[in-house]
Amino acid sequence: MQGFPRKRIPIVIVGLEFAGKTSFVLRLQTGEFGKTVPTSGLDTEILEIQGNLFQLFDLGGHERFREMFWKEYVKLSQGIVFMIDANDLEKLDTAVEWLWKCLKWNPEAPLMILANKADLTHIELPKLIDKVKLRRLPHQSPTRSFQIFEISVKTGMNIDRALNWFSQKIALSIAKKYIKVEGIYLFLRTGVPIVSHLFMNQPESAMDNDIVPGFLNAINEFASGMMGSTGGLDSLITENYSIVMVKREKLLCAIITDKKSDLSLARMVAESVVTHLEETFPHQLTKYQINGKYLFPENFLVNYLQQEFKENVVIST
Repeated sequence: MQGFPRKRIPIVIVGLEFAGKTSFVLRLQTGEFGKTVPTSGLDTEILEIQGNLFQLFDLGGHERFREMFWKEYVKLSQGIVFMIDANDLEKLDTAVEWLWKCLKWNPEAPLMILANKADLTHIELPKLIDKVKLRRLPHQSPTRSFQIFEISVKTGMNIDRALNWFSQKIALSIAKKYIKVEGIYLFLRTGVPIVSHLFMNQPESAMDNDIVPGFLNAINEFASGMMGSTGGLDSLITENYSIVMVKREKLLCAIITDKKSDLSLARMVAESVVTHLEETFPHQLTKYQINGKYLFPENFLVNYLQQEFKENVVIST
């Protein structure tokens, strides 16, 4: 096989409506400021920043989107960018409330707070730090890296400096994380299994390799029907295990980990698996289809995990 695709690091960009999140993403894409419309639900973009490949999830800031999407995406992110409109003090208390919700949902991910619109009349940074209650963060999350930057998406002020800091902290954070893989399943969105590996010490009848993909796919389709086309099931927590699922147009990858594993890293691993097959090497899906069944090499996924994530993935034995 050819080389594997680079890892995409999932990052959430959150903040109240009109804080400048989508304009920030546009500037990262084009290097220029442009007018945008508020994000409806969520948008996702893949960008290379400071040598790292990020998958940015721009989450809508309206209250109903905060309630619908923020928690699940924040929980599964490797880093949090929280955008504050430093020129709109009327919304600051609400922004701070939601910032601390995000920190509770994901207690370890590096945090970058961007006080946008610093080119306009705005609150002074020391006062903003007090308003955000940032001084108490080291006591509540002693291992988290965090920083606040005054920026202007319009002029580009301080954006490069902020990205430099964030990219370095993300790299250090990922190097410390790991997942213990108890099982991994790759299957079509119809529920047809492609590759199934169960490593945990369980009777085959407890988690049959042919039954699990159909079960997980059924749950996902039910969740999608309840939440709409943008919804679905991203994770499932049981008494002993966690399951993270990543969906694409044709494929669904599910990774089962122990309860101590980092779910955001598990999501990145699953994203990388489906990217490798569906986007980079689409011919693989037909190459290994024999008599209506997919016959991938026995250790295809295991070899992939060990080659691409050898420092961050432990295979259960």
